[in-house]
Amino acid sequence: MRCGCAWTSAWTAGAVLAVVLAFSSIANAFVRQRVDTAADAPELWWRYRTIRMRPAYATLHDVPPESTRMAVLRSMDAWNAAAGPCSDLLFEEGEPATGLDTNLTRGEIRIDDAENRIVWREEPDWPEEAGTQTLALTTLIFRRTSGEILDADMDLNAEHQNWTVTDVPGMVATDVQNTVTHELGHVFGLGHSPDPDATMFFESAQGDLEKRTLAQDDIDGLCFMYPAGRGTPGAPLLSQPGLTSGCAVGSRGAHAPVFLLMSIVLLARRVGRRAVLR
Repeated sequence: MRCGCAWTSAWTAGAVLAVVLAFSSIANAFVRQRVDTAADAPELWWRYRTIRMRPAYATLHDVPPESTRMAVLRSMDAWNAAAGPCSDLLFEEGEPATGLDTNLTRGEIRIDDAENRIVWREEPDWPEEAGTQTLALTTLIFRRTSGEILDADMDLNAEHQNWTVTDVPGMVATDVQNTVTHELGHVFGLGHSPDPDATMFFESAQGDLEKRTLAQDDIDGLCFMYPAGRGTPGAPLLSQPGLTSGCAVGSRGAHAPVFLLMSIVLLARRVGRRAVLR
């Protein structure tokens, strides 16, 4: 089962590989992703509050690996700093990814992987069906009955997009930090926000750097979902073993069915045009 939230644009023919999810919200604008479109479907969340990402920096050829690394770390730091005293969610940098298979490319659902890879896809590795204007695809593996996220992979389009880390006006193409900061919000379960000032807002301009910095709406979403010292609102009390249990992919009975969610996010937008969620 594949579903997800999609960025589409005026120059892209419809949503690619996507079904727009229904989201829930409280008084704030931020939204949480659900396991499907049902209004009462479980919302997505992580049981463990430290999310270790394994970036493959050398897979991006437009930018030196160390410069790419620093941009990705700044994206993680943006969320970590925002957590402050209100949340105990933490992004960490793990060992560099070696195997480059992700939830997007491997063609099967595996809960024994759980490596949370970040990979740029050069030619010819970007999926044709994803579209040339799609900047990134975030895929989550989760338990269908509880919404618990088990794995999150981020694939970024280096075949059709030019990536930069500079902030010099006129030199910015698709910014690494801008994009990864947005994507990390999807990694921990946020959807697209209707707040135009939010990092999780559903549109972005070519050369955009504003999503590098979180807005209050983004912070509110983080702190609501992962309050320090308390459980995620709406998350069930889980009795099933963790990932070390050896349960089979998609097993039934004692374990919840496992599904894949795909977030198609941050489509490239030409200056003067608007990207809209369809």
